[in-house]
Amino acid sequence: MEELDWLIGYLLDENTQLKIKKKPETTLEKQRLYHSLVNIRAANAVDDEYLIREDKYLQHLLSNKSVTRQEEIESLSMNYPDTLIRNSDKMALWKGDITTLNIDAIVNAANSQGLGCFKPLHKCIDNQIHTYAGIRLRLECNDYMKTIGYHLDTGKAFITGAYNLPSDYVIHTVGPIINDDVTSNDEKLLADCYVNSLELCRKHGIKSLAFCCISTGVFGYPKKDACKCVLKCVDQYLDNYRDDFERVVFKVFSMEDVMIYERCIRKYE
Repeated sequence: MEELDWLIGYLLDENTQLKIKKKPETTLEKQRLYHSLVNIRAANAVDDEYLIREDKYLQHLLSNKSVTRQEEIESLSMNYPDTLIRNSDKMALWKGDITTLNIDAIVNAANSQGLGCFKPLHKCIDNQIHTYAGIRLRLECNDYMKTIGYHLDTGKAFITGAYNLPSDYVIHTVGPIINDDVTSNDEKLLADCYVNSLELCRKHGIKSLAFCCISTGVFGYPKKDACKCVLKCVDQYLDNYRDDFERVVFKVFSMEDVMIYERCIRKYE
């Protein structure tokens, strides 16, 4: 609690224009305020003491969560032995919180700014990853985005450290936004997200990674269409580079997602 109080005080002191109507009293209220302050904070330099205290606080939170090791996740070939997916022994389906997954790299569904979600307490994966990694993640993202003019093209990807997450790296990619029907170009751009992420893994010697469901949230890509596209895309990629990977995990959030993936896995052709 002492670390949390100190972090909140620091974040409020550096944001003098922000006025808090009601001082938080409970631990939950303080956690929500800290979460919000981190979300809205610009990618500005920060004191070393803040980083030390934030690391300590976020590692404490992580120690109280159930962390899943990649070795605990069974492959598609184990769970769906009749699937026609050629590289099913290298691929897996997992429902859970990607910020609690102990794996080489996780993939973040980012926006074109590439700096994380700035909406306080937003439920998107971009927000969750940045919050529990700590503000150094936004600072590193800013360093990269500065070099490309603060615009990440759809389908492109870049890699950072994961800081206080149980993974080693975060790969950030921007999926296509769907306004009407899915086009062949939309399919290509979605596939590019996966291929470019896998390419970064090969470049950095990363053997295992977990993809979140890219573009199927507020970006509006139909879940079934996306699932078919990414299963085919990853399977084809592994045809050429399977020895470079130990496990590629498709991380889903809801039972609806699980059912969609299971149907697509069983009907794969």
